[in-house]
Amino acid sequence: MVELPDLDDVGVPIYANITHVSYTPYDFRITFSLLSTPHDGPGDRPLTPTAPPRAVAEIVLPAAAVASLVDLLRARLEAYTGRFGAPSPAPPR
Repeated sequence: MVELPDLDDVGVPIYANITHVSYTPYDFRITFSLLSTPHDGPGDRPLTPTAPPRAVAEIVLPAAAVASLVDLLRARLEAYTGRFGAPSPAPPR
């Protein structure tokens, strides 16, 4: 079991709402970005981003570790949806 970090030694959490994945024969690079949109839109019109996404974090994993990460994320998402239901609104895939 992984213990919670001592927040005196760790920076604040990073929020991202876009993820990009690229790979080489050796590793996967996951770039987390933030896409800002205006908070107030007229009526029910979709909000338009005000600027391109800004990368906020990048993680590089060995290719052999990716399947375990996918399994872990899938299990945690199933636990989440079992407890809270499907995330809403669902982001585009």
